[in-house]
Amino acid sequence: MLTKNQEKLIRSLALRKNRKKSGLFVAEGLKLVKDLISAGLAVENIFQTEGSSEAFLATGQPVEISLQEMKSISFLETPSPVLALLKQPARLSEFQSDTGFILLLDRIQDPGNMGTLLRTALWYGVEHIGLVKGSVDVFNPKVVQASMGALAHVQCVEKSADEWVEWTASKGRRLLVADMDGTPAAEMNWTEKDVLVLGNEGQGCDVAFKAVGDKVTLPGNAAKMESLNVAVSGATLLYAYATASSAL
Repeated sequence: MLTKNQEKLIRSLALRKNRKKSGLFVAEGLKLVKDLISAGLAVENIFQTEGSSEAFLATGQPVEISLQEMKSISFLETPSPVLALLKQPARLSEFQSDTGFILLLDRIQDPGNMGTLLRTALWYGVEHIGLVKGSVDVFNPKVVQASMGALAHVQCVEKSADEWVEWTASKGRRLLVADMDGTPAAEMNWTEKDVLVLGNEGQGCDVAFKAVGDKVTLPGNAAKMESLNVAVSGATLLYAYATASSAL
């Protein structure tokens, strides 16, 4: 049975400030929940609809609730039989290792785009994710769902645009700014010390990055299509990096 306090807590996690205060986030769906638990994330509680037979042996007994109760706490249009309250991993102020390619996301606002970019980055072996302050929270329920478990395997570090410019310079890294004009991605000399910057859906990349970074672009039919969705362009650029790096 779902208590009023449990329902109130879960619904409150729609807001970033409440996720930050509680240190908790929501994940829904059997595969996603199992993947996050297998990756080592700590469980606060698991709820499953009555009649579900899934076992979470390492996490204790799930709370059985009715379908109506699940609908009252789910963030999905069609609720899954399983919803978990998980503890957020410690937020990092710096990457645990200075090696490896970095994907830097500049004020990405759409949760679906953010989650897709995290998932795509991990697919191409990129585990270092930089975030510019003002980006959607990676523990937003929609980001968690779209990332499909990638959240447990990437390191996310948040700084301001100016702080990132200073950081990359201090580490001897090159900023590559996704832009409509620049070197075609297929011709770029990609390296593991590069930092690929993808900009806000409406405004593009911060001027601080454009002032010091090299521009990289995806040639296309700009006369008929103004731009690509940031998740699509990000996936294509990550593919270009992965293809080039595998050939080194």
